[in-house]
Amino acid sequence: MPTDFLKTLKQATDTPLRITAMLELALEQQVSDIHLEPIAGGYELRMRVDGLLSVVDTFETTVGRSMVTRLMVMAQLLTYRQDLPQEGRMQVMLPSQSQSLDLRLSIMPTTQGMRAVVRMPAELIQPRHLDELGLPPGVLSVLNQFIAQQQGMLLITGPSGSGKTTSIYALLDELARQQAGQSIIALEDPVERDLPGVTQIQVQPFGELTYERALRSVLRQDPQVLMLGEIRDHQTAAIAMGAALSGHRLIATFHAGTPAGAITRLLEMDIPAYQVTSAVYAVMSQRLLRRMNDDGQYQGRLPVAEIAVMDDVLRRAVLSKADLPTLSHAITQQPGYLSMSEVSEQMIAAKLTDTAEVQRILGDHS
Repeated sequence: MPTDFLKTLKQATDTPLRITAMLELALEQQVSDIHLEPIAGGYELRMRVDGLLSVVDTFETTVGRSMVTRLMVMAQLLTYRQDLPQEGRMQVMLPSQSQSLDLRLSIMPTTQGMRAVVRMPAELIQPRHLDELGLPPGVLSVLNQFIAQQQGMLLITGPSGSGKTTSIYALLDELARQQAGQSIIALEDPVERDLPGVTQIQVQPFGELTYERALRSVLRQDPQVLMLGEIRDHQTAAIAMGAALSGHRLIATFHAGTPAGAITRLLEMDIPAYQVTSAVYAVMSQRLLRRMNDDGQYQGRLPVAEIAVMDDVLRRAVLSKADLPTLSHAITQQPGYLSMSEVSEQMIAAKLTDTAEVQRILGDHS
């Protein structure tokens, strides 16, 4: 990271200047997350770029502690509580910016000291519009068809950090722009960034405003499009299914590795097969691969995705309670369907990424 901000960070003698240089460096390098990690004998500063963490600098213990404390003050957290996790937000005005940045801070006590993670504003590094995501043409086509529907559920699956929220935000943005005047409500944990035309509600999965409680109440708020940050359990899944069956469009994330796996998990959560086939419009799975530039270096990321539509063949397989391999086979027979493995092969052929990156991300899928 050959940069003046890194030099300033290393040479700074006071904590506020260190924090400013750290945040400026993060902006310059398009960092998504900053980690201040207590280690034996000091603190380690790490930054996540294109999904990977790398060490930027190390500090003495007293310096690292003062940086964590400074961040807690900026986020109006309780600096005297060193025994519990805390979360907060802070508005920061940096010399290089014309407007303040909205940063999220998470604090966690460890055996070595207080650990801090700063989430940088998503809009600084994430594409905003659907056609800017770089999704495969077949996937993009199905998503546009879903936008034109008046009801049904779209499930988006993938591990943490696979770009699900970015895709959902782009979908909601497209819905708000194409169909102005609709009531669009998003239940999120947490709210990543503001979406014009969308009512955003931050839920507390383990507090009083759970996804289940918020979803039940929101259905009485006359929504037309609902976004559900995550379907975690049978109760939430059942309410979401009911909403999709009663004339709402619903977008939700779901923990599953593949479209067939998502359908299987819904059935395992005791959602009746007839509801799954009637409510689910499509299931998309995605990951993020580091992009290769002309010099053969990694710079930025691109999604690799596959999508399955609830067509007649898949519907019959679900209703007959077919096993996972049978569901997977039914999906592979859909016209125009390409698996993530096939899409990644096309990306390698186009020199957008390489085999090592595909193997790192997809593993057995490749």
